[in-house]
Amino acid sequence: MSRAVYLHVGAPRTGSSYLHRRLAANRESLAAHGVQVPVPEGQAAAAFDLVGRRYGSVDVSGQWDQLVKATNRVDGTAVISYDVLAGARSAEAQRALDAFRKRDLHVVYVVRDLARQLPAEWQESLKRGRSWTYARFLDRMVERRGGAARQFWRSQDISDVLRRWTSGLEPDHVHVIVAPAGEPTREQRWDLYCAALGIDPAWAPVDVGEVPAPLSITEAGALRAVNQRLQQVEHDAMTRRQLIRTALDNRHRSPGAGGGPDDRITLRPDLIAWAAGITEEWVDWLTGSGVQVVGRVEDLWSPLPDPDTTWADPDEPDPAAVATTALDLLATMTVQAARRLPPGQPTAFARAARLLRGAG
Repeated sequence: MSRAVYLHVGAPRTGSSYLHRRLAANRESLAAHGVQVPVPEGQAAAAFDLVGRRYGSVDVSGQWDQLVKATNRVDGTAVISYDVLAGARSAEAQRALDAFRKRDLHVVYVVRDLARQLPAEWQESLKRGRSWTYARFLDRMVERRGGAARQFWRSQDISDVLRRWTSGLEPDHVHVIVAPAGEPTREQRWDLYCAALGIDPAWAPVDVGEVPAPLSITEAGALRAVNQRLQQVEHDAMTRRQLIRTALDNRHRSPGAGGGPDDRITLRPDLIAWAAGITEEWVDWLTGSGVQVVGRVEDLWSPLPDPDTTWADPDEPDPAAVATTALDLLATMTVQAARRLPPGQPTAFARAARLLRGAG
């Protein structure tokens, strides 16, 4: 029986959460075919332990060692998957690789073009409570200045990540999935994952729903406004993040709330050439490294903007649409928060809503 270990290390913002959830939801079916997902509910904590980062209020000390022990007890193929691993420093990645040297070790890494990754990273920062402008975010990313930029590039710089995560591995044990251009379906994503992991897609028949849609320009503007108001109100940051994510995952658009193709967040046109220079370095590295590329390497190139279309600046959304969307978002968050509290206890989100109305 195979004694393989597949370490899926990222990258963030490439649909990794869908893979985590589908593997966990099909744990029994996969096990029947010799594929185990050890401690699926604990892999996140273990990954944060390895990279030395906080995981909310959870004490993660020792979690990586526990996951290693559980994985090395597996007879058959074991899959470990969490995208925070991409940001591991050299010593941390080496520790992970050394833990499985006696197994048939494979590393899986998913990549996507910068024209999608950079907007996705800004949106993620808003979901975590930031309120900075898209322009400031892009400036920091281009200059590689500040903690957020360092973390982004440590997880997204393809050649750098793979140098850290492939020490001592043969090229055919390194599987780089190139996310399809455009808007791939979840089944297209799943088929690529399975090709890299050596899994028959039919072994995991239970689907786990859609990948959350990206924020629109209007929604990003509304979330920035909400975050700015919440910074004026004492509240629990972890609870806020959970409520925001749940509200966004279940969002609906009221009339006048924006949306549509013209409301999409895209890379600023003057950065396309800069992104192309980085992509060329990545493509050269991939094609010369001998690693297994799953998908089309040409999908790494950022698409050229339509010269006949005016770029929509995410920092200049329609104010009326933003106000409507912000109130929709706060209403959903307030309902969720109210369900968690004793009757009559006000929520930070209700207080923020009053602030928002007062500023209108």
